[in-house]
Amino acid sequence: MTKTSNLAPYSERVIPGLSFFFATLFVPTALYLIVLAFDDFWALVTFVSTEVAIASLGIFAAPTLKLNKESLSIGKVQVPTKYIKRVTVIETNAQQSEKGPKLNPAAYIRFQIAVKGLLKIELNDPADPTPYWLISSRHPELVAKKFADLTS
Repeated sequence: MTKTSNLAPYSERVIPGLSFFFATLFVPTALYLIVLAFDDFWALVTFVSTEVAIASLGIFAAPTLKLNKESLSIGKVQVPTKYIKRVTVIETNAQQSEKGPKLNPAAYIRFQIAVKGLLKIELNDPADPTPYWLISSRHPELVAKKFADLTS
């Protein structure tokens, strides 16, 4: 009997972390203080509407990471799994160097604000100059395990 749960496709919406939403409070607060000089009601309306707009953009612009037997996609970009050589979880202490000095300029990157998980997807497509993808994920270990399960 085969475990079908291991072969199921994986999908994850990579929504920004909580610190993103705390950081977004600065702009509405500044606008609130500016408008407060004119009218307290409109200052409150400005604060609430600006915060809702910024938070909504952060949520709705968040990419979806999808992995199935045929392809891996993040947002609108996808690569067939036959061109994926390896999926590696980047440890927290190595993330800064992977995003900075070790980053290949030809690599495809898709980071999400305040998401701590990072994956390096190495490609082996001779027609594509992109050596690897560096993408954010909330569950990088699970994505790497799913890829191993789907390709074995």
